[in-house]
Amino acid sequence: MQVSIFVLPTQKNMTTKDKIIELGRDYVQRLGYHSFKYQLIANDLNIKNAAIHHYFPAKEDLGVAIIEKDRSDFKLLTESIKKHPLKDQAEALLTLYINYYNQKKNLCIVGACVSAFAELPEKMALASQNHLETIQTWLINLLKQGQASGEFRFKEKPEDLAALWISALPGALQSAQIKGEAHLMQVITQLRQTLKTQQPT
Repeated sequence: MQVSIFVLPTQKNMTTKDKIIELGRDYVQRLGYHSFKYQLIANDLNIKNAAIHHYFPAKEDLGVAIIEKDRSDFKLLTESIKKHPLKDQAEALLTLYINYYNQKKNLCIVGACVSAFAELPEKMALASQNHLETIQTWLINLLKQGQASGEFRFKEKPEDLAALWISALPGALQSAQIKGEAHLMQVITQLRQTLKTQQPT
């Protein structure tokens, strides 16, 4: 499987709060928001639940922090690759989902929020909407640039193609847990082809 060159640097000197957020994100992506408990994080860090409540009094507070961290990491990623060819920038988004699958993560953070959206607290719902808007806006702008430059030769509206990508990727990641890696790669191959450009080698 293709390995991406787009990797964010590992954060060093993480505080306990940082570790709680990272472990929380990992559990949300593996189990879903409603299924993960503070006790899981406490066990991993060898601390008491009260220590987590010190930083995040309510589960929704941790949920918002997880979403905001994921959004921040996405912005860092897109900023770090903005000088790369447009098709490579698009490939970076696809590679995120390949990496999620390889890391045995069943959900992206946006997908986890969407699957539980009707039951999310208001603060988390707003944070997840902002995160999705960030991804969508970036992708639309990327597609517009590629269409204008001729690097992408699709005929659809960039907004419509972005909607397809944003809907297909989380769904493919989830269904790949049943259907396997080949299913995820099948969807990703089809998404690459929507750009009407040469597939990466």
